[in-house]
Parts: sequence; structure tokens; C-alpha cells
Amino acid sequence: QIMGLPEKLPPVWNEFVVEVDLLDRVVGVEDESEVEGLRTNEPLMLNLGTATTVGVITSARENEAEVKLKRPVCAEEGSNMAISRRIGARWRLIGVGKLKKPG
Repeated sequence: QIMGLPEKLPPVWNEFVVEVDLLDRVVGVEDESEVEGLRTNEPLMLNLGTATTVGVITSARENEAEVKLKRPVCAEEGSNMAISRRIGARWRLIGVGKLKKPG
């Protein structure tokens, strides 16, 4: 994902808080269904820069969600990400988020 000197790299995250901004409608579906709020234990596909990983929501609130990742990512706090949800057999874009420290 990222190459550089160890002391110069951003932190590696196994879990973090996402500040969430959901879209009004799901991207890429014909019926233009509205995006429902995030739910605890829901898997999401997260794209941070060039990294793509699946995370599971451990705690969901209105505009924030705590996420535990299946594969860690190296990213700066405040990094933007695309958030996708499994709809049918495909991952569909449902919103964007910003990485925050847990706690």
C-alpha cells in the first residue's frame, strides 16, 4: 500500500471511528433506493486512497460509526474515504467518511 521510512509513515489502523456523510440515494441501482442508516455488525467496503478493505461496524450512531477492519490500513487521521454497502451481489457507493481516532 504505502512505502517509506518507518518513522515517516502515517499510522496503521486496525479500527477507527468514521465521521459519516451518507448520500441521499444508492449509486448504481436502477430503482434509485434511498440510503438507510448504518447498523451495528454491518460489513462495509472502505476505500482510503489506494487501499480497499472490508470493515465491520462495532457501534453505529447518527453521523459516526466505529469500524473494525479485516485488513489494516496505513492512513493519516482525517483521511477521506468512500463507503460502500453490499446490495444484492455487488458493493454500491452509499457515502463518504473521514477517519478519526477511536475513543
